[in-house]
Amino acid sequence: MLIKKIKNILSMPFKNDKFFHNYQKFFNHSSSGYILSFHDLSPETFESHIQALSPAKPIKLNELIERYKNGKTTKDCFAITFDDGVKKTVLENWKICKKNKWPVTFYLPTDYINGDNLPFQKIELLNHYLEEGSFDLPILIKDKKKLLKKKLLIRYLYNIIYKENDLVVKSLLDHFINFIPEKFKKSMPSPISWREIKEINKSVYSSFQSHGVSHTACSTLSESRLKDELIESKNIIEQNLNDKVNSFCYPYGSSKTISKLSEKLVSEIYENATTLIRGKLKNSRLHYLPRIDLYEDNTNALARLKVALS
Repeated sequence: MLIKKIKNILSMPFKNDKFFHNYQKFFNHSSSGYILSFHDLSPETFESHIQALSPAKPIKLNELIERYKNGKTTKDCFAITFDDGVKKTVLENWKICKKNKWPVTFYLPTDYINGDNLPFQKIELLNHYLEEGSFDLPILIKDKKKLLKKKLLIRYLYNIIYKENDLVVKSLLDHFINFIPEKFKKSMPSPISWREIKEINKSVYSSFQSHGVSHTACSTLSESRLKDELIESKNIIEQNLNDKVNSFCYPYGSSKTISKLSEKLVSEIYENATTLIRGKLKNSRLHYLPRIDLYEDNTNALARLKVALS
């Protein structure tokens, strides 16, 4: 809460259009393009953030990366990306992009689109509806008796999704999901359907790319398992859309969840890849591209500050 207040105070000068534009010009920050990353947020907030970054304008992700790769100018250009494929988020924000003719890339984790909720969605469900004292521990963590306390369990589960492979994570989460009343399980966010994806994909302003199969931290997977995930997710999207998939978005996207092996394998299968490491395109590797993350609770001034300081 304190950090949020400090950020908002620091961003106050950026409410002023002239200050933002002069800051960018003085430090030559507008000369380098960047990629924006969004997850779940309202269309009102999304549209407001994009408009606040004018005169910079959104262009296609592929075009931005091609310009960068070929040494062409990316001045006042950025790309819009959305992660995870949550139905409400995609449909509502796609309407905004379509109305404004803003190119947008949606990164899809294919297991989620095919019906299995994402790990952090399951943990959020447990945090809301798992009752204290109503559960036992699975064999995997029988020795961790302290995790019978719900608060400690939730903290532990949030931690393991960055450290364990998909089989371990799924086994643990599904064990505890069984203690949730059936009526509450339906409250997890629904994914966008393939039918809806195909309809949106008809537009020249949309693109659907890979976010893996199981939304597992790449660094936790063996070489063969990771290669399977990278190829399978690409193939599933291409077969459903009859369109080329050339970009990969690392699940969780931090330096801790992206190993050197991850980047090597991704570079063999995809033309480029994005992280959640904040920055602009300048001096970036094509399979380790930074993005600037913006959220529902970010003011327009804070969005500008993030862009200015990246």
